[in-house]
Amino acid sequence: MRLRALLETDALGLRLLGGQDELDRTVRGVMTTDLRDPSRYLSGGELVLTGLAWRRTPEDSEPFVRLLAGAGVAGLAAGEAELGAIPDDLVGACARHRLPLFAVHETVAFASITEYVVRRVSGERAGDLAAVVDRHRRLMTSGPAGGGPEVVLDLLGTDLDMRAWVLSPTGRRIAGAGEPLSTGAGAALAAEH
Repeated sequence: MRLRALLETDALGLRLLGGQDELDRTVRGVMTTDLRDPSRYLSGGELVLTGLAWRRTPEDSEPFVRLLAGAGVAGLAAGEAELGAIPDDLVGACARHRLPLFAVHETVAFASITEYVVRRVSGERAGDLAAVVDRHRRLMTSGPAGGGPEVVLDLLGTDLDMRAWVLSPTGRRIAGAGEPLSTGAGAALAAEH
């Protein structure tokens, strides 16, 4: 899922405080933390939720955000329950490191955000898995329903929008896109090989 999807759901109560240009980042998971250095528990692509308990002074924001950005997280969502408004030093650090920052209204539980993200990401992964299984099935099917180079070339055409052909050593078309190669192109390609 993309970060911008979080803003399209009113029930999550999120307000964007910075990072408007980064909302197309992919969210692959979610982590709730108040550790001063959570980087060793991050793999990249997470939406990090924090109650800001790690912040004791304004100087704490810069290293925290730098570590998150270095770990490749998708964004940071900070709760307003403890401190009220999100501190300007955190907003500034996120802007410097191009890390999207969301404010989480005090009435919204981090569990609600986590559940929403996990549900969306799991659904997308299931769709991706189904597509992989379908490609594998198409590649492994033999006989008139599939198999051979036509299936591979069909996948190139449908999934990657690429036209491709299998040519004989003399340049004769054996399999490939329905449209023929231009005159002499097959022979020229075979000669180059």
